[in-house]
Amino acid sequence: MDWAVILGSNPPRPSIRPSPKDEFDSILSAFGELLVQDDVDQVFRRAVELAREVIGLWRVALFLLDEQRGLMLGTWGTDLERRTVDEHHVMYELGPSDRAAFERAEQGAGHFTVIDNCPIVVQEAKETRVVGTGWVVCTPIRSARGRLGMLFNDGGLEAAPMRPEAQARLALLASLLGVLIDYKKPGPSRPGQNGLLTPAHPVVVGTLRLLAKDPSLGGKELASALSLSLSRLARVFKTEMGLSLVEYRNRLRLERFDVLVDERGDNLLDAALAAGFGSAAQFHRVFRALRGQSPRAYLKERGHGRGSR
Repeated sequence: MDWAVILGSNPPRPSIRPSPKDEFDSILSAFGELLVQDDVDQVFRRAVELAREVIGLWRVALFLLDEQRGLMLGTWGTDLERRTVDEHHVMYELGPSDRAAFERAEQGAGHFTVIDNCPIVVQEAKETRVVGTGWVVCTPIRSARGRLGMLFNDGGLEAAPMRPEAQARLALLASLLGVLIDYKKPGPSRPGQNGLLTPAHPVVVGTLRLLAKDPSLGGKELASALSLSLSRLARVFKTEMGLSLVEYRNRLRLERFDVLVDERGDNLLDAALAAGFGSAAQFHRVFRALRGQSPRAYLKERGHGRGSR
């Protein structure tokens, strides 16, 4: 900023301070590890492992949604000894509890859903075996384009406690994972392996990678970083993603805001700025445009609180 022009001959001397580390740094570092993975299937495997290693969850499994066929498709999970196991052979029909978890997340009623007295299962080569009952948490994986899959976690036979703060961190990881899947998800003319995933247009890949790291970036900054004109960036993004860059970015920021405000409490401005909005005015303008009411009214209506259940 040209301080001398604004303030005259005696401008202040800005000093730069690094942002303080907080509880979300470990999640962002874990996401950075996922970003450099070239093999999409390894992204899913490491996401399951990082949920245990970084967040401290007991058992985790990641399923992808095949909405056209109404199926949930297994990728990687955790056995009773907390080892990572291949669950690509597992699939089941999308059920009422899955739909309810997606709907709650989409309506802002809860980023994860806890199911008590639920079967605890292990996925074996030829069967799914019930080994007990306990709590299971369903955390939707979504992006600005829609539903993508679900992370499941439980306390195993050890009945490890369900910790809302850990579930909030998993919800943040799921949100970041949704961005990552977005630029690996095929468009109608690009069917991927098994009809699931394939790299998207490099312009979209680069844009989503930048936004995943810093959702505060504007169109001009993104275009400059990618050595493109803003008009070309906007055109390619809209063609590939089916929605404008501005809309995608705003929806991404609101999804992050939802997760952050649940974890950090009622300081809406702090959560909005951390989610990537440049100012309170911009945040309120976007929020009203996309959700039709003020942030406080929206949060009050859905019974805002920590660790939504």
